[in-house]
Amino acid sequence: MNLKLSVNLKINQNIEIIDAEVTYKSIVQDINEDSLYISYPIHHNKPLLIHSGSVIEFFVTTERDIVKCKSIVLGKKKEENINLLVLSLPEVIERVQRREYFRLPITMPIKYYGLPKDRIYTSLRDVPSGYFSRLVNSVSIDLSGGGIKIVSNETHNPGDYLIISINIPQEINILCSVVRIEPTDDKNKFKLALKFEGIEETTRDKIIQFIFNKLREQSKLLR
Repeated sequence: MNLKLSVNLKINQNIEIIDAEVTYKSIVQDINEDSLYISYPIHHNKPLLIHSGSVIEFFVTTERDIVKCKSIVLGKKKEENINLLVLSLPEVIERVQRREYFRLPITMPIKYYGLPKDRIYTSLRDVPSGYFSRLVNSVSIDLSGGGIKIVSNETHNPGDYLIISINIPQEINILCSVVRIEPTDDKNKFKLALKFEGIEETTRDKIIQFIFNKLREQSKLLR
């Protein structure tokens, strides 16, 4: 059940609206007792196509957490040559604390290697050092504090173990297990949803900080 929690919005605060898996950027322009005014959301200079009565979801990033909200589109208006979208006051769907696992879509270089299937691995200490010289290049699809999705040149089974290397910006190695395998348009490549295994909390904190920094960089593009 969703809880209606307060979210502190401020004038000029950046928000991100999600529609059909596309992220549109916007800025809070005004707030009153029963509505919220935001600049018209855009994605690569393309405006969001939406009608009054529609429900939209958006994210608000603060220093402490990421808040996922939803509002009803009440209408559109223009003030001082600025196109505005008028929303109902937001209802909070989810509050993602820093130690929880907000998933950031991001494409970046990674390296990985599928470990032999004849043993169980609980941490990087269980991985022979020679395997790290066998890492191959690929890219990520998304990243969270709990796992990563990557593109692989070979298929795997749920429960298989891999080691990966990512740069955030310091290079870190992580033991992962395969949670899910998804096909791609290229029959020779696969998407692997991986869960971090035996990860130290200091390493997880570095990943989460990297994610928050990327979100803030995206928000600054609006300014």
